Amino acid sequence: MANPYQMREGFYVLTDTQAHRWCKTEFHAGRTTSERWVVWDKIAAVPQARWVGPAPIEPQIDEILDAAGETNTLPVFVAYAIPFRDAGGGSSGGFRDVRSYQAWAKSFARLVGVAPAVVILEPDTLIHMPGLNAEQRKNRLACLAYAVQAFKQYAPNTYVYLDGGDGRYNSPESLAPWLLQAGVADARGFAVNVSNYNTNGMCQDFATELRDLLGLPDVGYVIDTSRNGNGPPPDSYIRANPSTWWGNPPGRRLGDRPQYVGANGFDAKLWVKLPGESDGPYGVAPHSASSEFLPRVAHGLYYGR
Repeated sequence: MANPYQMREGFYVLTDTQAHRWCKTEFHAGRTTSERWVVWDKIAAVPQARWVGPAPIEPQIDEILDAAGETNTLPVFVAYAIPFRDAGGGSSGGFRDVRSYQAWAKSFARLVGVAPAVVILEPDTLIHMPGLNAEQRKNRLACLAYAVQAFKQYAPNTYVYLDGGDGRYNSPESLAPWLLQAGVADARGFAVNVSNYNTNGMCQDFATELRDLLGLPDVGYVIDTSRNGNGPPPDSYIRANPSTWWGNPPGRRLGDRPQYVGANGFDAKLWVKLPGESDGPYGVAPHSASSEFLPRVAHGLYYGR
């Protein structure tokens, strides 16, 4: 398999995120506040992942692949359409059955084709396995394993990363068997810390242990560094908000910008979660909806407040 990171120069910058649209609206309204500058320069201009759900995907994928080709940059996608997505939580949705999902995954892989790309395959799918019944687990593994094989067959220059947990609340011992059953041996590896806050060091230690347990010397991993600049919230905050601490906690900060690492299985730092988009009505955004862009949240991530 070719290394897509080495086939392009840097990562593709999306041009139609909610952060982009907000900045353009502010500009056309004649407002050039420091808040707009922060959102534009520190977030919108940074390469981020395109989350792809069940809706018709051909136009958006083709557009990004064409633009990435013209700029000689590498696009990052998040496949996010698994049945019983987010275990019915705030980001619920996805396809209703395995067959529909598999058809979608095959279409996704064929659309990407020979273009270099990175795909984060269904964040949260494996960390939620303990809460699923036997039939749901069987279906989930069937979806993931099929998707891995589809990308292997139709998208030979794509690195696929399965759900590798957050690096703090999911043990390597619990995740390794699920990763093996989901087909990690035929993927590039796993993604750690998606939409979470754990430091790079915490994630690297976790990923190293997980790699050892998998027994696959060629497996790699990526870390979502979009919001881990200050690490996770303090334990006192987590204890006070045991079921919602992960939702827009105060004091978090933007992490390292995306970059290819390529050392000891650590492939890259990526911005998978789009900074400024709410986790739901929690923390510093109590009246927001999941995935709603809020400039004050984006601004807070820059200043760490």
